[in-house]
Amino acid sequence: MTEYLHPRTIALAVVVVSMTAGLLLLMSSRRNSEEPSLFTWGIANVMGSIGVAMLAMRNIAPDTLTIIVANALTLSAYMVNVAGVLQFCRRQVPWGLIALPPLVWLLLCQVPDFYGSVEARLTYISAIVVIASFTPAAVLWRLRGEALPTRIPTIVWYCLHGCVFIVRLVIPLLNTAPAPTELQASPVVVIIMVEALVHVTMISFLLLLLIKDRAEERYRRAAETDVLTGQPNRRAFMAEAERLVAEPTRWPACMLVIDVDRFKSINDTVGHAGGDTVLVTIATTIRSHLRPTDTFGRLGGEEFGALLPNTTLACAMTIAEGLRARVAALDIAAGGTTLRATVSIGVSMIAGGKPDLDTLIDRADACLYEAKRTGRNRVVAREDGIRLAG
Repeated sequence: MTEYLHPRTIALAVVVVSMTAGLLLLMSSRRNSEEPSLFTWGIANVMGSIGVAMLAMRNIAPDTLTIIVANALTLSAYMVNVAGVLQFCRRQVPWGLIALPPLVWLLLCQVPDFYGSVEARLTYISAIVVIASFTPAAVLWRLRGEALPTRIPTIVWYCLHGCVFIVRLVIPLLNTAPAPTELQASPVVVIIMVEALVHVTMISFLLLLLIKDRAEERYRRAAETDVLTGQPNRRAFMAEAERLVAEPTRWPACMLVIDVDRFKSINDTVGHAGGDTVLVTIATTIRSHLRPTDTFGRLGGEEFGALLPNTTLACAMTIAEGLRARVAALDIAAGGTTLRATVSIGVSMIAGGKPDLDTLIDRADACLYEAKRTGRNRVVAREDGIRLAG
């Protein structure tokens, strides 16, 4: 049983797992060229596996190879992994800083007092691993703009791995490290190697899951985004509006249904490309006019919807009237000419009772029809069956 827990045996397992994971990451990078982090993580794993393989040759190969070069490669692998996390988080990679720890290691190893001290070497290596563990955790912690379920588990694992090396950092400071021949079979080394095996397996799995999470988030956003305007489509708008309407704490809430007036005539005048420009401009204007807490989306064609939570009918009327005037004042460059467009807006409100999004939209639609019927470029509101014209 002892031979199975010998550091060299565990190191061999680390090499196999790390190299396999590295090759898988590199192969995945060929199919996901938009994620350079995959390639970087793959290189890190391959470098790490070579470094550990050299470490396992301790007392077999020259110390220059098994101590200086092996640890330089291992430190490089850790730092390149940090670079991969920065790339994943769309941060600039300071390659000079990434290369610094292994270069400093190589320089320190030329100093006899440092090279001859096992404690000094272990302290430096452990300190760099701690930095290389908590840095990606901190970078991922700041990545809050994407729905990535694996982000928190990855942060936790990086921190746990860093804590292991904090312990390893303290041990040489409190005790004299054993001689190189003893170190190879010490219980501390066995524990570190087992942890390294678990770490390589876990972090490779978690990083692949992060890529999968981002791909799924990208597909979800694409499915919920209107291709032309870049705003939420009907499906996304209805889902969010349904959620808000169902929360009594968001009442009173008002629905705005906004329609571009005489859009067919605009298409006939400036062509479909020009009509698209008009829709994009108006959609952008509406979104910028609304509050961050308001839900907005394209319902279809030239019709848009907006749900205003915690908004009275009088306030919604003011917002809608301001929006109407703002759109009417736009000079839109489309189809080689400059034109102006107007919108008609229907407004309805829910203040209590049984929440019903369909009824809310139907009432706003009825007000929109009234605005169209009575001359367009108007705002018409409805509260409990009473129609108010703006």
